[in-house]
Amino acid sequence: MNTIINLGEVPLAEEGISLPLTADSTGAWEFITNFNGAYQYVQFNAIAGDNLIVPAKLNEYYNYTFKLYKPDTSLFNNASYQVQTIPILPGVEYTGGVGESTIKAGKLQFYALDGQQTYNHTALIYAKQIAVFVEGVILQEGNANDEYQVDLAHGELSFNNSLIAGQKISILYIK
Repeated sequence: MNTIINLGEVPLAEEGISLPLTADSTGAWEFITNFNGAYQYVQFNAIAGDNLIVPAKLNEYYNYTFKLYKPDTSLFNNASYQVQTIPILPGVEYTGGVGESTIKAGKLQFYALDGQQTYNHTALIYAKQIAVFVEGVILQEGNANDEYQVDLAHGELSFNNSLIAGQKISILYIK
């Protein structure tokens, strides 16, 4: 029997969707859904204890049914999920999900200045989780050149490489 769990309205950004679901294992997860008969498959990394942020390009105002596969290839919670996607606009904080599966999520967006290495915003202070996208590509937190550091006590991101003028930076956050 395939159980479908309805998560209600969930905020969606161009860069991905913040799901009101918590990863129970760390590693490469898989997301699969279909839109009018065309399947979409996305593999993404998640950390146990964090909400799942899937870098999938989905449509706004659509009912999606999808499956999530854990790093061990098992079906997450032995269930499929359903969401109604709603758009998330920069600078607006949304509450999405239903019941115990609710999240507060927001999106910040800016265009980089040449050589910029930091970005501060009060919305990032004590965020539970963030996902940073440069020109639509998700970055990882860490010490490598193409990664970033975050200070949630002060709401500051530090990019390990200087940004290039005009790069579109998007930040999804969960509180």
